[in-house]
This record gives sequence, structure tokens and C-alpha cells, in this order.
Amino acid sequence: MKHCVWICLFVTALSMESVGQEGIYYFGANSKPVELKEDAVIFKEVKRRSARKYKIETHQKLQNKWVRIKKEKIKIQGDERQTIFYNANSLFPKRIYREMTKISPGEYLFEESTLSNTIRTGTSASFLPLHLEGIVTEYHPNGEVKSKSVYNDNQLISNENWLMDGSKYIDTIFYSVDEEPEYQMGDVFFKGFLINKIAESKLDLTQIEDQVVIGWVVMKSGKIDGAIALKGKSRQLNQILVNTIIELPGYWTPAVLDGKKVRYFMSIPLNFMQREANFQEIEFSSGVMHYNRY
Repeated sequence: MKHCVWICLFVTALSMESVGQEGIYYFGANSKPVELKEDAVIFKEVKRRSARKYKIETHQKLQNKWVRIKKEKIKIQGDERQTIFYNANSLFPKRIYREMTKISPGEYLFEESTLSNTIRTGTSASFLPLHLEGIVTEYHPNGEVKSKSVYNDNQLISNENWLMDGSKYIDTIFYSVDEEPEYQMGDVFFKGFLINKIAESKLDLTQIEDQVVIGWVVMKSGKIDGAIALKGKSRQLNQILVNTIIELPGYWTPAVLDGKKVRYFMSIPLNFMQREANFQEIEFSSGVMHYNRY
């Protein structure tokens, strides 16, 4: 079972003192720098459109083909403020603001926000694109802390995580690995089990038109834990799907990063549209709802 892995990192040796950096940046698992495109799973192309405007396109390798998964337009105002526009990507706000404060050569404090709330704060080794270093804090829309992560050379080392109500979640979970989890029972069994559980619930799906995203963690043991609804308007449907993941029989082959088993966050989007459940679009992905891992 293959999963989508969205990650990125800074690799090109460019001056960090200029406003923006044109070039192509290649990314490997868990943001490990790679020099060659054939070794990458993500690459990010930064293009300068004018003195203060840049475009960044992110491409992911899917089934040996490069697919553009994200496009950003960045406008730089003054010496510190970036306005970032996203192109029809429902996983991110349409527009965010990033304040950059230079504290030393090649070291910046940054804060990302919408008009209503702070999204993320931390330290970057470059002005554009970001190259994460040290502690990065992310926030839920209600202002509660979502995670505190430690980065080294743009690679995630560890994290502490909380749910939107402030309760503790599972710590030190990764979103990109060398070897992703595999479900012992296979895709067909998983989809069938999910469909049967929804049918058994007797829930009237004709009244629901929504995209629901359920996430969970595959532990080092191969068991799953921390099943949560990341997105979805119907609490009843969300709970049914969460319970289904909890009741899923069998085990997973755990994720591996740098030769070691690690905890791995997964999510599954389910589209309920046109007054029917579109189960043909079931996909597994890693961390797709986790804000801007790249």
C-alpha cells in the first residue's frame, strides 16, 4: 500500500542574505537534503517574477511521475513581510502572512498567520524558502498549541502534540519516512470493512455532502492509536469513521526512518458528494492535513 508523502527541504547552496532565492530544491524523506533529482520524492522550484514577487511550485513523485501538488505566489513587502497566496488548495488558507525578523546572518524568526489567528512560529536559516531550525510551534484555529517540534537542518527530530481542546496527543510522530506502513490485510479488505461499517450504522448518507478526513498513528508495534477526525461537519459520521479505524482488525508493518521503526501519522479522505458516498476515491496519505510540512 503506497501513501502520499509531502515533504521538502532546502539543499541548494545559495546566499541566504538576498530577498529571495531562485532555483530548484530537492527533498527526501523527513526533509533530508539530497542533491540529485532521482533521489528526491519532492522538489520545489522557486521562480522570480519581479523584484518583490516570487512563484513557488511544489512537485511530488507519484508512481514514478512528477505531479505538481501545490503552487504559491509570494509578494514581499518591505524587508520582513511576505504575503503568500495559495492556488485553490483546500488544505491551506487561501492567503497567509509571514513576518520575518533577522536575528543574525542566516537566522530568521518567523511568524505565519491569517487575518484572524497565528498558524506557526519558529526559526529559519533562510528568508525564502524556509529552512527550519530549532523549535517550531504550530497552532490550532482556536489558538491552542497544536505541536512543538524540534528541527535540525530542516529535518524533524521530535515533537509534542495536542488536540484542539488542549488534551495531549501522541508525541514524536513522523509524517515522512523511508519505508511507509503496510496494512497486513490489504487495500481491498480495508475498503470493504469501512463500507460495511458505514452500512451497519444505518446513517442516512443522503443528507450528507462533505469531505471527511480521519487520521491515526501507526505505532512502532504495528498497532494503530490516536484515531481522530481532522475534518468533517457531521459529528455522528465522524465518530462512526473514527470507531471503524479503532476496530480495524490486524496489524500494520511499522514505518522505518534511518533504519529505525518510528511512529507514523496517516490520514484518509472520504468524499460524500452528490448524495452518495464516493468510496472509489478512498486514498491513504501521510500528514496531508498537517499545516505546511514543506
